[in-house]
Amino acid sequence: MLAQEGTSLSSDWIDLVKGERESSMGVQLRDIQPGEVEGTSTVTLAVPKSAVANPDNIEEVIVVGQKPSKPDAPEPLDIKYKWVRDYDADNYGLVITIGEGNWPIRLYVNSRPGYIN
Repeated sequence: MLAQEGTSLSSDWIDLVKGERESSMGVQLRDIQPGEVEGTSTVTLAVPKSAVANPDNIEEVIVVGQKPSKPDAPEPLDIKYKWVRDYDADNYGLVITIGEGNWPIRLYVNSRPGYIN
């Protein structure tokens, strides 16, 4: 068995504005809609296939929000995500459900080092 290196990618801050594109990975916010549960939003992000070498190795997607300047701002709640392998010809899709708020988010995509047969 050979050791395999882990992958760790991170985006720049992404404002929750339709069409916003960050520069490090090229992630673009394609859509933002009210979520199925009251008080949530569903955000669709396009992640360039060129930024993620092998999506099967992704074990963890972490979404963080920039701390609001107001101390009484709503919390992001329980963040959920769904990875869409064939969003379009050039992009994977990442659909996340977050608490309502207008604070920038940042993505961290990780795979831990493991073993291959």
